[in-house]
Amino acid sequence: MIRLARCLSVLLLVCLSACTSLPPTTPRPVLRAEDWVSYDGKVMPLQTWAVKPGQPQRGIVIAVHGLSGASSDFWLLGERMPQQGYTVYAYNLRGQGKDPSLESRGDIESATEWLRDLETFHRLVKRKHPKTPVFWYGESLGSLICLHTAANRLNDRLDPDGIILASPVAGLKVTVSSFQRWLLDTAAKLTPRTRFSLGELAGVDESQIQVTSETTHGGQMATTEHHISHFTVRLLCEVGRLLDQNPNAAHRLRMPVLFLASPNDILSSPDQVQSLFSEVRSPKKKLLWYTRSYHLLLHDKQREEVVRDLTRWLEARLASAR
Repeated sequence: MIRLARCLSVLLLVCLSACTSLPPTTPRPVLRAEDWVSYDGKVMPLQTWAVKPGQPQRGIVIAVHGLSGASSDFWLLGERMPQQGYTVYAYNLRGQGKDPSLESRGDIESATEWLRDLETFHRLVKRKHPKTPVFWYGESLGSLICLHTAANRLNDRLDPDGIILASPVAGLKVTVSSFQRWLLDTAAKLTPRTRFSLGELAGVDESQIQVTSETTHGGQMATTEHHISHFTVRLLCEVGRLLDQNPNAAHRLRMPVLFLASPNDILSSPDQVQSLFSEVRSPKKKLLWYTRSYHLLLHDKQREEVVRDLTRWLEARLASAR
């Protein structure tokens, strides 16, 4: 009897020891006031501009910023859209300037992480607002993330009610030769964390890259706290991979799509934007040009026109859904 008791005691200790060595479980995705938890437990900050209490909420806009950007870039939407009945959620991208992990800034292991983040965030917002139409507004890199998430990750029941691709990265004006691309791909495999500035890769002075009619990339970044000066080659290659898949992704879109573009954009030419737009098979698509603006449409001369056109497009989408 004593021997049996000892055996049971040893067995209990072994079980307890095994339990304590189990890996911690990944926190469930959750949407909070100032941050949110993604599919893999990553916690990232966000900003919300909500409709005032008592005012009917007509729609939700999820805003996705660009390379070296932040949720604060959407302050104008935050000021204007709630007045029209739209709550704006803007979350910060992992690997960018607001990532709590300093070593992760300027780096991403796979673009799939961005796509899964948007899908997860969208599901959380839909869970909180189950009967409210949800639209995505992606700027620059954010437009790539919105485009590819809509094309690859969701099904009809979970699709956004429409997506807005602002300053869409439809291609690159700068020609990248096959040899240069091979060098980048090889570097991404051998030394994935090697970093370059955008100016070094493009062979241009960043102080000469016009992003609005009055400011340059170098000038803006010098006064921006979330600025990232150098990016890893694997991040840059992942962005290139998304660009390569743009036509196929656009071809699969079925929800309403709005393109907001400038012929003066430093990244993509008008022909590249028009070509990507032509690949969209959605029966409800629209392309608007802002000829006096540059890449950062919400920060340029025609920003009020951009917000006005966006609001009109959203109103038309809501009216057609009734």
